Amino acid sequence: MIASLPMYWRPETAGAWRGFWADVQAASDVPLPDLTAPDDLPAPWTEHWRAPDLAVSQTCSFPLRTALRDQVTYVGTFDFGLGTADMPCPPGHYRSVYVQQNPDPPEGALRFALNGFDSQSGWAGTSLASADSSGDVTFIRTGSHAASMAAVAEGRADQAALDAVTWRLLQRYAPQAAQVTVVGHTDPTPGLPLICAKGRDAAPLRAALAHVCGLSAWIGHPDLGGLQGFVVLDEADYFGLPVPTPPDEFRIT
Repeated sequence: MIASLPMYWRPETAGAWRGFWADVQAASDVPLPDLTAPDDLPAPWTEHWRAPDLAVSQTCSFPLRTALRDQVTYVGTFDFGLGTADMPCPPGHYRSVYVQQNPDPPEGALRFALNGFDSQSGWAGTSLASADSSGDVTFIRTGSHAASMAAVAEGRADQAALDAVTWRLLQRYAPQAAQVTVVGHTDPTPGLPLICAKGRDAAPLRAALAHVCGLSAWIGHPDLGGLQGFVVLDEADYFGLPVPTPPDEFRIT
């Protein structure tokens, strides 16, 4: 079996995620394997989402409703408490932050850094993915939110959209985060879904995750992105989101 929680995994957070998962293993009524780090998964590591022996992993909502549709079982979603009085965010939802070097609007053609066109937070949930978006845009594919932030910090891109949980971790661990500023936010959408193999009973894992996410040792843990809980959303919340088409009409580098 394979277990992986790759989406908010960094060298600095690996120990916390392993400790969290050890508690899930102890709370589960069924055997669960140890976590496999993203670097230890076969390349390309995203293919493990389709593994017939997948015990758990974490994907993005865009692949869930496209490439993985009807191929995996939805388990649930972590809640990171991203809502504020000024900007509500329902449990189990997240948003992206738009970052730039300075708060002034970019002049001329926009150079927009994104981790990939299969990303909800980096592209599909942004205003640039809407059918009526216009303007002179060059998309710079970077492969990760950290690399997108670096592209902005180093002046190779004007703007990027970063998953708000990843942004928390970058502020904690990436010095270049101090070189960019938040200039806006996307609307909330359902957060990164936890999945397991198609046909696998998700109930025991859901129960274990709900129990461990309620333990004081993990609530608000900064290395887990400020984890606040675990929820099971209506799958229609994911599949009801639009599926934009990568913008061939724009320049892509």
